[in-house]
Amino acid sequence: MSMELMVKAFKLQVGNPLRKLVLIKLADNANDKGECWPSYQHIADQCEISKRSVMNHVEALCQVGLLRKEYRTGPKGNSSNLYHLTLDGARDSLPSAGNSPGGAGDSLGGSAGAAPRISNSFEPVKEPVIEPKYIGTSAKAAEPSRNAKQNYSSEFEGAWQAYPKRSGANNKSAAWKAWCARVKAGVASETMVAGVRRYAAYVQATGKCGTEYVKQAATFFGPDHHFDEVWDIPATPQRQTSTQQKHNGFDSRDYGQTQTPAWGRGNQ
Repeated sequence: MSMELMVKAFKLQVGNPLRKLVLIKLADNANDKGECWPSYQHIADQCEISKRSVMNHVEALCQVGLLRKEYRTGPKGNSSNLYHLTLDGARDSLPSAGNSPGGAGDSLGGSAGAAPRISNSFEPVKEPVIEPKYIGTSAKAAEPSRNAKQNYSSEFEGAWQAYPKRSGANNKSAAWKAWCARVKAGVASETMVAGVRRYAAYVQATGKCGTEYVKQAATFFGPDHHFDEVWDIPATPQRQTSTQQKHNGFDSRDYGQTQTPAWGRGNQ
């Protein structure tokens, strides 16, 4: 590998990103004299492009004077190419990406211009996927119906029917989502159903049913596990009548010791 040639290859503008990649690969294989002999297939594998694209880019580099190719025949009849990198002898005017052989318009990767990228090789062209944007009625048609019936489990339906009513919002879909998250985390459905029953009894006993003090079902089934709480019903004090309240506490008062008068002691 010649670091000097690698640096020169990086600085050159060849009009095509894949052609420059092939040039850098050749510089990576070259010795200090600028000579290398990798096969077309080896370059294709290293650059992740097709063999035909490599051949086109090599020819283009030869045309602009950056590369000289020497055909060699081995003693056993096999042949190979010897490449001479001549990065100092490049032409002043290099071909643009649009009109050069194997340019960005004909290879994977493309150029920064607005021209569409078309692949004449067998390499797949990977274009960015742009999600369609819908406007007006098209957006409404593309969105799933909010009123579409969801498939709730029988356990959740039972818990939803037993859940105490509240004043204000109580989104069933959000509650179902929280329910599913707890089930996925390993919570048994029976545990949450039992928690709903305890909570419903507590709300009824405390007179909060139908008020905003009732938790939303999504919160009840949420990560705080309100369904695991005891929800003990508070003891209700016995109501006393107004007459009982007026005469309350006589048995707890201290009246002192009772003394018998002298005139009554003789009769004892």
